[in-house]
Amino acid sequence: TMNYTHLFQPGRIGCLSLKNRILMPLYPTKYATESRVNERMIAFYRERARGGVALIVIDCPCLDYPAVYKGKNELRVDEPSFVQGIRKLLKEIRQYDTRAFMHLTYPHEEVFREKVEGAKPKGEQWVRPSINYMSSEEVYGTMDKMAKGAVKAREIGYDGVDIQASYGELIAQFLSTLTNRRNDEFGGTLENRARFLTGLIREIKQTAGPDFPVMVKLVCDEFVPKGLTLNETADIARMAEASGADAIVANGGNKKTKHRTIPPHSSRPAPLADLAGGIKEAVRIPVVAIAKINTPDLAEEILRQGKADFVGMVRALVADPYLPEKTLTGKHEEIRVCICCLEDCAQDGVSGLGRSCTVNPFAGQESTLTMTPAPIKKKVTVVGGGPAGLQAAILCAERGHQVTLFEKEKELGGQFLYADRAPFKEENAELLRYLNTMINKYRITVHLENEAGVDEILTGSPDVVILATGSRPRIPDLPKINLPFVYDYRQYYRDNPYVAKRVAIIGGGDIGCETADRIAAPGRKVTVVEIQDEVLPAMKDIPKEDLLTRLRAKGVTLLTGVEAVGVECGLLKIRDKQGNASSVTADTIIIAAGAIPDASLLKPLQEKISEVYAIGEAVRIGNAGDAIRSAADLAVKL
Repeated sequence: TMNYTHLFQPGRIGCLSLKNRILMPLYPTKYATESRVNERMIAFYRERARGGVALIVIDCPCLDYPAVYKGKNELRVDEPSFVQGIRKLLKEIRQYDTRAFMHLTYPHEEVFREKVEGAKPKGEQWVRPSINYMSSEEVYGTMDKMAKGAVKAREIGYDGVDIQASYGELIAQFLSTLTNRRNDEFGGTLENRARFLTGLIREIKQTAGPDFPVMVKLVCDEFVPKGLTLNETADIARMAEASGADAIVANGGNKKTKHRTIPPHSSRPAPLADLAGGIKEAVRIPVVAIAKINTPDLAEEILRQGKADFVGMVRALVADPYLPEKTLTGKHEEIRVCICCLEDCAQDGVSGLGRSCTVNPFAGQESTLTMTPAPIKKKVTVVGGGPAGLQAAILCAERGHQVTLFEKEKELGGQFLYADRAPFKEENAELLRYLNTMINKYRITVHLENEAGVDEILTGSPDVVILATGSRPRIPDLPKINLPFVYDYRQYYRDNPYVAKRVAIIGGGDIGCETADRIAAPGRKVTVVEIQDEVLPAMKDIPKEDLLTRLRAKGVTLLTGVEAVGVECGLLKIRDKQGNASSVTADTIIIAAGAIPDASLLKPLQEKISEVYAIGEAVRIGNAGDAIRSAADLAVKL
C-alpha cells in the first residue's frame, strides 16, 4: 500500500486552513426544489463531509432574481427564508470540519421571446450569447452582480467563492478569442480579455474583504484549433494572482470539448494534471488538479510529483463519499471506485430520480435510503451473483442478516463479467473487485456452479429469498436465426468465437455499438442494424459522441430505421420502414437486441415461503445502476 503523506497534509487557500488536500469541485446536483435547500441536498453533502473531504463547492444561486432565474432547481438567496436553508446546509457540512465555497457564475446567454439579431431558437424562445452584445456598462454591471454575490456568500456564511472561468461559461468566453469579438476594453489583447476576471477578483477583495478566499476555476486549454492554450492561460493565471486570487483550479475544455472537462471511459486517468503542473510553474498560489482523478493513489502521485497542491474529485466522491476516510484508515480496497461511465450522474441522471451513480445506489438518495441494523436477524438466501445479487447480499449482511448466495456460473459477476471487454471499459472491472471484496469482508456463504432449484433453496430453511436471476438475451424470431454463425452477445463475450471478415450486429443500443467498437478492425466490415431511428438512444452525450466518433473512424456502417427479417448463409436480410427488402453480407451475426427478465422461480417459491422478492433484471431490464439500486431499495427494508 501507498503512503498517503501528501494527501492528508493540512493545506491553505488564502486565510483558510483545510484539513487535507482533497476538494470536491462543483457538482450541480439539481436537487433543489422550489429554489430551496431540502433534506435530500443536505443529506447528499453531509455524507461527503462525513467521508472526510476538506472543501466542497456548492452551486451558484441566482444572482439577479427574477431577471436571470433558471427555474426551481436553482437556489435563490434574494429573501431571508431561502438563506436559512443554505445556512442549515453549511452548518451540517461544517460539523465534520469540512469547508464550503459558493460557486460564482452568471448566465452566458440572453433569452428573448422573439427573434433578435444573433439569436438561435431554443424551444419556444430565442437565445444568444451575451458576450458580444453587452455594452461596456452592462459588462461592469454583470461584474458588479457577481461581486455582490460574493458579498452575499460571506454574509450567508460560506468560507469563500469559486469563480467559474471555464466550461465555455461567460468569463471563459471573455478570455477566448474564439468567442470574444469585442473591440472595447474587454476585447483584443490578453489583458483586455482577462479584464472581466481580474476586475471581478479585485472588486470581491474590496467589497467582501481581502481575507475572503477567492478560487478561480480557469480554462487552461480549450483543446480546439485557435483556442486558449497554456502559454496564454499561464499569463491569465498570473494576472488573477496579481489581482488577489487565492487559488487556481486548472480546468480544460469548452462547450465543444466537454469530453475534456468531464472525461469518459476512453480518457487516460488525470488527463488535465499536466495543465495544473504548467500553471503551478507560473504562480505561487495553490493550484488544484481536476478531472478523472478517481483513486487515492493517483491523487497522491499528482501531489508527490508537485503538479498540484490540491486534487479535485467530483465523480469519485459521488461514487464513494468515504474515499478520504477509507484511505486514511487503510481500507482503500473497500473504496467504490468511480468507473467514469457517465451513465447515472450525467445530464439529467436517472429517469424519475435525477442525478445518481451506477456504482453507488445511495447517491442522491441518502435521505431516504438509510442503513440501520436489522431489528430481526433473518436467514436470507440470494439466488444469482450479478451486481444486483451481490449488492443485496452485502447490504443484508452489513445489516446483520445471515446471508447465503447461489450462483450458477463458476465465478461471480453475472453479465458484468463482460462489461470490461469492450474498448476502454477496463475500469468497469473495479465494480466487481469492490463487490467481491465486500462479499469476503462480510463472510457471505457463496455456492458457485450451483443453479439452485426450489428444493435446494428451501433446504437452508431461509426466512427470505431474493431472486437476482437476471435476464436472458432477447432472440428475434427470424427464419434460420439458429444457424451456427449467429451468436447472441453473451455467447460472443463468453466464448470469444471466431469472427469473420464481414459482420452484422442486430441492435444498435449500448451493447450492439460497443460490440461493433470491439470487433471493427482494418479489413473487417461491420454493419449495425437498428430498428429505431437512432442508435444509442439511452447513452449520455459525452460517451455517445466519443463512441460514435470511434465507430466512424473505424468505418462501421450504422443502418437505422431498418429491421432484420431473416438469416441466410452469408447474409442478414433486412427491410426498411417503406418495406423495401435488401441484405447485408455477413459471415458472423451477433444479436444484441435487448433482454427478457427471468424470474421463473418466483411463482413456485411464493407457494412455499412468505418473503420472496425479485430484484434487478429479473424484474426490469436496465443498466447496472438500476440493478444495484433495486437491490439497495430492498436490502435497507428487510
